[in-house]
Amino acid sequence: MKRLFFASLILLAGCAGSIELTGQEPVHKNSVSYIIGVEYARNAGEVMAVEEDLFYYTATVTRSGYQPPPQFGSAYPAIVKGMEFVPHGKLWNGDTLLKSEGLRPLKSDGEPVSWEYCIAADITGRAYGDAACSLGITRKWVPRPENFLETKPVYKAGSSRKELIYGGMSEDTITIVYRESALDRPGEVFQQELAYDLSRSRTIRFRKMEIEVRVATSNHIRFIVRSGIDAMN
Repeated sequence: MKRLFFASLILLAGCAGSIELTGQEPVHKNSVSYIIGVEYARNAGEVMAVEEDLFYYTATVTRSGYQPPPQFGSAYPAIVKGMEFVPHGKLWNGDTLLKSEGLRPLKSDGEPVSWEYCIAADITGRAYGDAACSLGITRKWVPRPENFLETKPVYKAGSSRKELIYGGMSEDTITIVYRESALDRPGEVFQQELAYDLSRSRTIRFRKMEIEVRVATSNHIRFIVRSGIDAMN
């Protein structure tokens, strides 16, 4: 029986041993879509200016769900779409062990196992199995899921995107839509419609932003940004 168990383990196992990785610190990045003093042209419905204030780190996220098969009396939790994984360690062959908080197999009595659970991805980023994080002995999944993982930025609290959209012109008044998105909370958007009478001034202002309107019609606008929404420039 011991020989049979050992042979099964070898069949399912990958490279043993791993190098633990340190966690990522969020990156802070400011960016704008314009250059102060440069003239731009936009059509109605197009974005005139964008400012982003981002706090983020790069993580691996599941594109679809997968149910790892059970093993030796342990039931493995379903991996659901949108679950975030962070690097835990590197296997000696260059593959990566990835961990997600709260994702842990259950023993036959329904209690979580005492060891940390990781999934394994090869050097191309394709997931192919799972492992006890500290051991680094991987069990290969059959069938292997396809297009299962993607790497993308994960935004933290305070990440925002601000944009001004040209809404057109009626008589002497132009309409501009201000839209602000909280990137760490998808779908949370604040929107405000602004109106400016160009017969009174060709310079329009919103917060700290100043825009000189050179030409405006119902279909398009030519303008120069003189200062930013939150004075990033």
